[in-house]
Amino acid sequence: MFYNEKTGPLKKELFSSLRELQVSSTELKNRKGIRILEIGAGSGANMEYYPENTKLTVVEPNPFFKEHLESTVKKFPGVELERYLITGAEDMKDIPDHSVDAVVSTSVLCSANDVQGIYKEIRRVLVPGGRYFFMDHVIDPRPSLLKLTQVFLGSLGIFQLFLNGCRPDKDIKRELEKGGFAQLDAKQFRLNLKGGVPLRYSVLYFVLPHIYGSATTALQ
Repeated sequence: MFYNEKTGPLKKELFSSLRELQVSSTELKNRKGIRILEIGAGSGANMEYYPENTKLTVVEPNPFFKEHLESTVKKFPGVELERYLITGAEDMKDIPDHSVDAVVSTSVLCSANDVQGIYKEIRRVLVPGGRYFFMDHVIDPRPSLLKLTQVFLGSLGIFQLFLNGCRPDKDIKRELEKGGFAQLDAKQFRLNLKGGVPLRYSVLYFVLPHIYGSATTALQ
């Protein structure tokens, strides 16, 4: 997929620290494993970045992706899909408190109606000191024609109509800063689309600014 090709090197950098996380389960410590919850995993674009002995739970509101994800996971024997929950991330009541070592979401919060509600749930399900890994497109932080266009398209609902509720004008970084995490490390980047893009991905010109990084919960 074209978008994954453009973001792949940064995803590899981002998820490399998954192997360094302190995990909560003695069993997984002995096996050098980790328990990950991914929000909006789609067809499984992030599976290749997960370490060996990953126990994976997926929260996905669209049941269409389940078969595709299961097919992808089979290509990565180091990843075990433990649970697949068809629900929204704003209400993950079927996932116990402090039960996962890491939460992952990439390019999904642009469609969320209640971002703070999602962050609250992420903090609840993470173990103390657990980490939330993210990558999202954001509103252009600079005064620009692109920023005006993003606001215009978002306010008219054009993106939401054709792209499953996605808004190009969300300030995800600001939402993260209000999200209640003990530590936040967010870096900015812009998609490099020099040389052009296939017509079907032309929408990417409207979402060039991105952030990626991680947020850590309090130890207690």
